[in-house]
Amino acid sequence: MPWGEHYFEEHGAAPAQSALRLRLVLALIGVAMFVAIAVVLARHNVPAGYVVAPLLLALVGAVDVVVVTIRLHRGRH
Repeated sequence: MPWGEHYFEEHGAAPAQSALRLRLVLALIGVAMFVAIAVVLARHNVPAGYVVAPLLLALVGAVDVVVVTIRLHRGRH
């Protein structure tokens, strides 16, 4: 059996994979969700603070998207 206890001792572990692409996907989902929430709240005429809060969270996600995209293009993964 190639995956026994001694396999990793002899051959070493597989190289670690970067989670930047996962982080990018999750940030994009978060941005889309928070923008959608802000739109729904704005259409229902809720107070401005309740609309601004998800927009601020979407802005944080957008900044994360930019940072991750830069790291992926630079090869820091």
